[in-house]
Formats: sequence, C-alpha cells, structure tokens
Amino acid sequence: MKKIFIILFVIAALGIIISYVIIPSTVKINAVAESNMNFKVVSRHLTDAQNWPKWWPGTKKYSYNDIDFMLDKIRLNSFELQMYFKKDSIKNILQLIPLDENKTGFSWRCEFESSKNPFKRWLQYFDAVSMKKTLQVLTDSLSNYSDRSENVYGFRVEKIKVTDSVLISTRTIFNHYPADTEIDSMIQQLRNYISSQQAIEKNYPMLNVHLNGVNEYEAMVAIATERLLPATKYFSPKLVLKGGNILEAEFRGGPEAVKKAFIEFENYRADFNITSPAIPYQLLVTDRVKVADTTKWVTKFYYPIF
Repeated sequence: MKKIFIILFVIAALGIIISYVIIPSTVKINAVAESNMNFKVVSRHLTDAQNWPKWWPGTKKYSYNDIDFMLDKIRLNSFELQMYFKKDSIKNILQLIPLDENKTGFSWRCEFESSKNPFKRWLQYFDAVSMKKTLQVLTDSLSNYSDRSENVYGFRVEKIKVTDSVLISTRTIFNHYPADTEIDSMIQQLRNYISSQQAIEKNYPMLNVHLNGVNEYEAMVAIATERLLPATKYFSPKLVLKGGNILEAEFRGGPEAVKKAFIEFENYRADFNITSPAIPYQLLVTDRVKVADTTKWVTKFYYPIF
C-alpha cells in the first residue's frame, strides 16, 4: 500500500514538474495556410463581413467544434475576433500576408496565460490542442475558398482565343444608363442592317456601356458577321485580331448584378496587372427583353489582353 502511495505521489509530482517545463506561462496558438490568389483580392473580399459566412465551415455561422467566434474589428490587412471556448473569451487575430504577386498567406493566432494551478494548467494544454485543430480547420477552409476565382469574384475567369474577327457595330449616346429595351432597339437595328446585306450573324450581340461625362453614357452594340459589311452613317465595320488572347467569364443574374459583376471583371484585370489593347464587353447570350426571369439571364464577359 505504501509503495502504491509513493508511486502515485511520484507520478503526481512529475506531472506537476512537467506541467511547468513543457507548458509555457503564455500558450501561443497559430494556424497557417496559403492561397493561390492575389493578396489585394483576398483583402478586399474579406473586408466585406457579408462574405465571411461563404467560406465558414460547418452549418452554424461563426461556430465550429463547439467553439464560438465573433468578428470584432476589421482592419486593413487583419481581423480581430473573440473566441468563446467553455467559459473563456480569448482574442484572436487573423492576419493576411502578401507572399508574392499571386499568393496570400493566412496566420490565425491567439494566446492566453497559463494557470498557476498545475492541474488546471494541464486542462488548458489539452484545450489548446483542441483550439489549434479548430483554427487550422478555419484557416484551411478560408485558403481553399479563396483559391477559386468564382468565390471571390463571383465567376470563373479563363483565357481563351478570339474566334470572331469581323464585326458590325453601332453607337448611341444616352443621358442615363440605357434600359434593356433601348439596347434591344440598337440590336434590332443592327440585325435589320445585316439582313439587308444578306449577311449571316455568327454570334450573340456584344455590348459595352461606359460613362463619357456627367450623365452621358455611350452604348456600343456589335454583332459578328461572316464577312466585312460596308460602313454607313449609323453602322461601322470592325476588324478584330483572330487568335488573339481574351479573358472570358460567364455570369448569371439581372441588370444590377451584371453591372456589379462587370466591375469585378475589371478588378480582375487590374488585380493581376493584365494590360489590354481594347475595351471589355458583354456577350448577351439571353434575349433580355423576351426572358422576364432575370435569374435565367446568361451574360458572358470578355476582355481582350496581350
């Protein structure tokens, strides 16, 4: 009996000693990951708190593995959160790190003071192991999410080759952003002219709308044809370098969503420092006048690049 007591005493003593040797007075937890996405893109996306639930793992917002979080402060390249674990509240920092031109690092860290009580100190150690696993899951989820352009931009961007080399176009100035019916009127004028020339349309109508000045919008509509058509007062033929490089993205949604997505398409070009020899445009796959349900509208974005 005495030997058992001595053995238990020695084990307890060793446990106490080891708790002070291997468990530091300040426990620091850090989970890291990398994403193959531009640093500016990730930073801009996460600055909008509405985007956080999109990458958060699990079914409960800001909770994982029985640990709750609250997004507290959004800074330029870092975010402060409160972690609620059991009865404790611990400050967390998510830091974004630019690694190179098209790669972002994530560091999710927190720390807390260890208890003087050796038994509670051991419990905190095992709690820290659980926290570390949770933070790593969150960091990996954010990394995997931001790897995909369709998540951070709203669509997937691909580089393809130009196939249509001959266009016929028309332009109109508006004192407001043109309505779909006004754009459709321009398209029908183009189609009537193509038909009058006994030519053949080769693709969907192209559209570019840009602001020239205060309340002055210039809309350009073009359609690819199988041959070059003669110029008139209202219609202008255009030649495009066939086989050139061009960015392509497909988007589904209504007018306002398309406008926002087109801005994101421009952001993509700027974020990756891609230079362009020509203006971007939309390809109107869906006839917007005939299809009332805007969720079914399909629009393709294109940006000629070098």
